[in-house]
Amino acid sequence: MTDFPDLYAFVVRLHAIGSEPLPRPQGHGVQALFLDLVRQVAPDTADRLHADAPSKPYTVAVLPQRSRSLVELHISLLRAELFQPFVQAMLQQMPGEAPLRLGQARLRLGDVIGTPAPQGHPWAGYSSFADLHSSAEPVHTVALEFATATAIGQGARPDGKQRLALLPDPALIFPSLAKRWNELAPARLRLDPEAVRVAAADTLVTRYRAASTEINLGKGPQKGFVGTVAYELPTDKAQASLLALLADAALYLGVGMKTARGMGLCRRLTEREVPS
Repeated sequence: MTDFPDLYAFVVRLHAIGSEPLPRPQGHGVQALFLDLVRQVAPDTADRLHADAPSKPYTVAVLPQRSRSLVELHISLLRAELFQPFVQAMLQQMPGEAPLRLGQARLRLGDVIGTPAPQGHPWAGYSSFADLHSSAEPVHTVALEFATATAIGQGARPDGKQRLALLPDPALIFPSLAKRWNELAPARLRLDPEAVRVAAADTLVTRYRAASTEINLGKGPQKGFVGTVAYELPTDKAQASLLALLADAALYLGVGMKTARGMGLCRRLTEREVPS
């Protein structure tokens, strides 16, 4: 890595206190928990993060639960200046402090993992926009795992309700990633949306295991899809590199709508992880 990190993906482990049942993933709840943690050490920063913005510089989601007593939060930070407040907020949660709340559940802080597998966690890591941009290489295929409800907004119906795309169509997924990249990356590293669109149009889905699902965002259920998808990239090396870059960035950026409220959690799978 040649640039200082400005992209971080943390896995925060929270343990249930007593025998209280763990909550189902609630988008508004995980966002509130994250902002409350930051507000304890940097209230102005928390207010800025909570404010409306074209693209929020963080994501928060609950990883699929594998234990009845453990919740794993995935938190990504997309601005270098967010690292220190986040670390301070974690250090402040010392044993004996008031428990954290996620919905009705009381939780205590466990491990905070910031290094990728195999030493760390497959959903953790760190990089920079510049390093992702410079290290992207052309490959034949990439595979993505969509771990929480993912949906791509497609405007509104005449009645005002939002139209949602709920399939992992490359013509939707990669332009969505590029849009978010361009909203958050330094100006010198912005991507050509038309180049992404053309490359995505020449990309095929070769394997997938996906299903529709829902997530509660506080105002009722929100539809989306989850699963794993393999994409055959264009034979043109520049196009393949461009889409591989966006696949690598998905861990930090998230995909589609409401990534600050639990949706669109995504990462590129290694070759050994791709389902047969």
